[in-house]
Amino acid sequence: MNYWQRYILGLLLCLPLWGIAQTPAPGGTAKIVDVDYSDSLWVDKEMGATFLKGNVRLRQGNVVLLCHLAKKNDLINVVEAYGNVKILQGDSLTITGDTAMYFGNTRLAKMTGRVVTLNDRTSTLKTRKLDYDMNTRIASYNTGGTLVDKTSTLVSKEGYYNTNTKIFNFYKNVKVNSPETDLVADSLRYSTLSKDVFFIAPSKIVSKSKKKSVPGDTLLTNSGSYNLNSRISNFLGRSTVRTQNYNLTGDSLFYDPVTQIGIARGNVEIIAKKDSAFLTGQIGRYFGKTGVSRVYGEALMRRFFVKDTLYVSGDTLTSLEIRGTKDTTRRMIADGHVLIFKSDLQGKCDSLVYSVADSLMSFYKKPILWSQRNQSEADTIFVRLVNNQLKTMYLKRRAFIIARDTLEQFNQVKGRYITASFNGDSKLDNTLVEGNGESIYFARNDKNKPIGMNYVQASRMRIHFRENEVKRIAFLGTPDGVLRPPKDVSSDNRELDGFVWKEKEKPTREKVMRLPERKPAVAPKVIPTASTKK
Repeated sequence: MNYWQRYILGLLLCLPLWGIAQTPAPGGTAKIVDVDYSDSLWVDKEMGATFLKGNVRLRQGNVVLLCHLAKKNDLINVVEAYGNVKILQGDSLTITGDTAMYFGNTRLAKMTGRVVTLNDRTSTLKTRKLDYDMNTRIASYNTGGTLVDKTSTLVSKEGYYNTNTKIFNFYKNVKVNSPETDLVADSLRYSTLSKDVFFIAPSKIVSKSKKKSVPGDTLLTNSGSYNLNSRISNFLGRSTVRTQNYNLTGDSLFYDPVTQIGIARGNVEIIAKKDSAFLTGQIGRYFGKTGVSRVYGEALMRRFFVKDTLYVSGDTLTSLEIRGTKDTTRRMIADGHVLIFKSDLQGKCDSLVYSVADSLMSFYKKPILWSQRNQSEADTIFVRLVNNQLKTMYLKRRAFIIARDTLEQFNQVKGRYITASFNGDSKLDNTLVEGNGESIYFARNDKNKPIGMNYVQASRMRIHFRENEVKRIAFLGTPDGVLRPPKDVSSDNRELDGFVWKEKEKPTREKVMRLPERKPAVAPKVIPTASTKK
């Protein structure tokens, strides 16, 4: 053995034998790694080793190993390879690195280097240490790696790649970057064929916006899939999409950022950011390009003011963006069994339109409204809020207002049209009655004692109230009326035709929100004792 051979042998003997003891294949059927070619070769029979140098080519079945220097141990069927190591499996997989250990019995390769590269034609994986099982065709690493394909770059601390199914499992500090998307997750699965990302842990997806002034959509989920090509999401479990104007959340969520269509199911929440409005229900649909959001099933809207909240419930709630040349306003529509609750206004109807810009609420289909101790009915009712307080109410056709005073008397006004004005405390201030006007009000003297009931008919009248008591009335034309003393007031003449006091139907906050009604407190029973009897 010359000097050069002794030097190479000493170098190889000093290098550590990586890996673990192999378990021979059952029945000793494991194939020995064969030598195809090398520039020089020598055998140490005592060690049971073959040393190869220069253009080394080894083979086991469909696996080919190329390197500059190799030590092949025939006793344990292990190869140590050094210098520009390349492992080929078939014609579709290539692994390159600086050094490698190949265990022939288990067909496991362990590759290290400054950059270890795995290429299977669909993608390229780069890391510093890589294990590859030729039987299962699974590659794994735990020192950080980067996967690059035609559409994206994926980075993680750990990873497992099945080169048969083209499915990659990433773990710890996963980041995905594509031309359209940035994604951050703790763990995920990725198909290099379909470009589908499958989430198995909390994940965040941020769409890149073409306009710097407009933020991209953000998606949050724990489970489901996302396609990096189409950018379509199908999420399972609690998930959220955040757009510039809306947040959409549900127990399951579909979202397409290209068409800006989102569909959520189960405990749905939609937040209209600019209008401080919060919609909930069981099914939610969002159409970003048209600015339409719709909620079905136990639908509820909450709009928050500085010192109050407006609650609206119905079978269906719809939010519409009214896009003008300069500004965008919003209109809320409720349909089917509509209930509303606000501290100074409660109501029910079958259809409601709420224009947010001018604070105008329109009630259709048998509306009834309550404000303080007042009840209002008509075919259609329009309500305007000023500084989020009730200011004006316009009742159209078959209008009827009942005001309950402090003596529990019912002052009444009806006509074809009624315009009711309220003061700063949302209390009834005056009413303008137009067309077939009728009024019943209970008069009092200066000592607040009842002096009788006034019944008045006029085509047009204006009635002024204070604390729901009539203080002044003005007529246009000649009125027809009568003052009945208290002794002549009876159940037959104290109510206008159509009078029905419906206070029991007045919605509470709990009823609008579909919460259990609060039960009034009941005083505890006192059991008589000798002391209490005394």
